[in-house]
Amino acid sequence: MKCQDCGEEVDELEKVKVGGKTMRLCEECADERRGEAEVDDEAKGAMQNMMEYKGR
Repeated sequence: MKCQDCGEEVDELEKVKVGGKTMRLCEECADERRGEAEVDDEAKGAMQNMMEYKGR
């Protein structure tokens, strides 16, 4: 099985939701994508706080 991100052959793949799509990634790529998602969420929250977002 190949990782959809790096293309390496691995024994196990993890399903990770990336930008609305589910991708099968190796453990390293999955960890990296999760880290990126955390940073994006924190940045979005900070921007909403700066703009005094009230929600709907």
